[in-house]
Amino acid sequence: MASMHDLIEQIEDKRERERFRQVWEESIREKKFGLVFEPHLPELLPLPKVKPRRGDLVCMREGSLKNLWRVRRVANGIAFCVKPGADGQGGPVDPVQFSLDELLVVRQFGEPIFPALVPMDQVQNGQVGAPWHTLIEADNFHALQLLDYLYAGKVDCIYIDPPYNTGARDWKYNNDYVDGNDGWRHSKWLAFMEKRLKLAKRLLKPDTGVLIVTIDEHEVHHLGMLLEREYPEAHQQLVTIVINQKGVAQGRLSRAEEYALFCFNPAVTLAAHHDDLLSPDRGESKRFQTPRWEWLLRGGTNSRREDRYGLFFPITVDPALRKIVAIGDPLPPDQQPDLSNLANRRTAWPLRTDGTLGNWRVSPPTLRLLLAKGYVRLGGFDEARGTWTVLYLGQKAQKQIEAGVIEVVRKDEVTGEVEVRYTEAQQRSIKTVWHRATHDAGNYGSSLLRGILGEGGKFSFPKSLYATRDAVATVVRDRPDALILDFFAGSGTTLNAVNLLNATDGGQRRCILVTNNEVSAEDAAMLSERGLQQGDAEWEAQGICRAVTWPRSKFTILGHRDDGAALTGDYLTGKAVDRERARNFTQIGFVDPASIDTLAKKKQVVALIDGLPQTLVKEPGTFVVSDDHKASVLFDPSAADDWLEALEGQDHISDFYIVTPTKRVFDSLKVRVVELLGPLLVAEEEKRPMGAGFAANLAYFKLDFLDKDRVALKQAFREVLPLLWLKAGAVGPRPELPRGAAEPPFFDPAGTNFAVLLDEGAFRKFVKTIGKRTDLSVVYIVTDADEAFKDMADEVRHALRLVSPNVEVVQLYKDYLANFLINTRLDHDLNGQGGQA
Repeated sequence: MASMHDLIEQIEDKRERERFRQVWEESIREKKFGLVFEPHLPELLPLPKVKPRRGDLVCMREGSLKNLWRVRRVANGIAFCVKPGADGQGGPVDPVQFSLDELLVVRQFGEPIFPALVPMDQVQNGQVGAPWHTLIEADNFHALQLLDYLYAGKVDCIYIDPPYNTGARDWKYNNDYVDGNDGWRHSKWLAFMEKRLKLAKRLLKPDTGVLIVTIDEHEVHHLGMLLEREYPEAHQQLVTIVINQKGVAQGRLSRAEEYALFCFNPAVTLAAHHDDLLSPDRGESKRFQTPRWEWLLRGGTNSRREDRYGLFFPITVDPALRKIVAIGDPLPPDQQPDLSNLANRRTAWPLRTDGTLGNWRVSPPTLRLLLAKGYVRLGGFDEARGTWTVLYLGQKAQKQIEAGVIEVVRKDEVTGEVEVRYTEAQQRSIKTVWHRATHDAGNYGSSLLRGILGEGGKFSFPKSLYATRDAVATVVRDRPDALILDFFAGSGTTLNAVNLLNATDGGQRRCILVTNNEVSAEDAAMLSERGLQQGDAEWEAQGICRAVTWPRSKFTILGHRDDGAALTGDYLTGKAVDRERARNFTQIGFVDPASIDTLAKKKQVVALIDGLPQTLVKEPGTFVVSDDHKASVLFDPSAADDWLEALEGQDHISDFYIVTPTKRVFDSLKVRVVELLGPLLVAEEEKRPMGAGFAANLAYFKLDFLDKDRVALKQAFREVLPLLWLKAGAVGPRPELPRGAAEPPFFDPAGTNFAVLLDEGAFRKFVKTIGKRTDLSVVYIVTDADEAFKDMADEVRHALRLVSPNVEVVQLYKDYLANFLINTRLDHDLNGQGGQA
């Protein structure tokens, strides 16, 4: 709009100028639909550590970033500069002289860039051959250009939390904070987001990629319209997330929510889950309903050794791995088991609660078959009985697996036991309103971050770790090798969430974080007062990437801070785990069983028990056992055998009420119930100690810019090498070419999945060297000759056809240079576009 006003002012005829102004203003007022915003000036990026060279755009270090000059030549510490485009206005232009120390190099979005990555740090806590996460310190627009070269069409999920544009100076446009007084702040924000969303689209898998953008009420409607325009083929859904149940009072309604806009590409399908993130009916415990594992120790009738000698046999255990190693044979009736070595916990016997010998529920051959299937698992060590609790999937669960009601999710590589869950018919689709206590941004965002970084760590409004995890997991729960990108990484919550998700389900998802190293407005003012400026070491140390994103990522992977202090607290995994709990027994001794001889009196007793309806009391009225209630009552101890028979298989009952004034009778019945049902298995949310860290690797880089000529002359291999490693999937240790070392004829780093031919003259030796490698994903060939590249690529594929049949062959540096020249044209389109949709 501002550019239109400028054009109108150039009309010389006053009457015509006024008429155009009126028409334009009327068209603005009467616009009823669509998205209208200005493209604004191209965005500018200051590079405080770069020395000005011929052709660079520069500004004064102490001046406005938008007051640009073009360096014509440099001599003796002096830059001779002209205004951009001045040479094309006819006639010679006298350059203005500046000291190099006065100038700041500026990159204008739309100019060609040739990026490199400078290694800053790394943390390795995962396996040597495992893929690496990546943290890039950079402005995210140029980082997205780089990522387009590395991962175009390969990203499963992009999750971003951009500035919300609240008017609270929470973001910059051309190095100036945008606040509530800026009349163009919405337009600037849309122009800012448009450029990045266009590039992000190129990274997503075209069929199954998903974009998630979190936002609040300030820009949610504008963002929705922008996404409809930029992602027309995607299905868009808006999710409301309760992030502060108390709400934030703003003089009107108290805001409790923010939003996540999901853009699903056409072939996306989402897996159902046990928690739909809204429904309260399952509660915090019922959310984790899983198929029941039964006690292998027999209870009730025929539960003594002498009742079934063929079911009395040892089970060999590896206590360190918590693994069942072998199933023994039945001990002959005339032999007694050697129980003297129970303390070493290497053998499980069917020992009853009262210390007598019992028996198992299935025979050794059957149990061996179940063990091979993963249907047997080790529970806890029962100190009272001096042996292990052994669990198995009973006949009901086995039939449900065969019928497809229960599915096997995975088999533990160590113990061999299966993880099972009810199939999607028993699960739920995720809702579009999320209301979970773990999504509270205060407790699980700000407080959690302080716990990781210590009280000195500060960051405004970090996301709840679990809200981020649930958003990402909604998309990649069934994609264990997914590639996830966050180019507004902030405090690093997304990587923390991906590591937690991987640790919970055994996935190897890889995460790429991008964030700048901006300091807050307050810190910038204080640093400036001390004479510091952007680029100074002390200034940069206060930036978000170096002070928050990197430390958080490093500390959470290792499980401790740099000073060695372990992180305290636990992560909530969202995964169910069975915990053994004692069943509750209550003696009702103030009532004589003979005195409650009518149903009405028995109902009066039941009325005293929470959660048990009186309608369950029916003739003959000696006890109450229900499939749907967790409490049971025995009114008449003389009917104990019938009561115990009714309790068979009722594992869900946790509370037992026995009407008897005699303590001995009560204790005896209590023992019989425990023997019959075993311990109560309660499904709880599994926790993971934060101090345990994560088995993950992370490489930290800073974006840099190369001289095109150095790349074209094949003089930048050392700088480009990290890109080649990343493009191949960041597998294995990141290789380096030591400074001062000559470039080899070819580069074949051990432990990685790529190789590089640098000298065409060494091609035969190169092919022979890599010919037996079974782990190659990418081969790079440095040559300017297209025909030669085609011939060499064909020969490489032929040589690797049996050992690495899916190898990709890439031409360097032509592929690299061409990619970023294409991006330059894209930038031109971006900077020239705006208007309406």
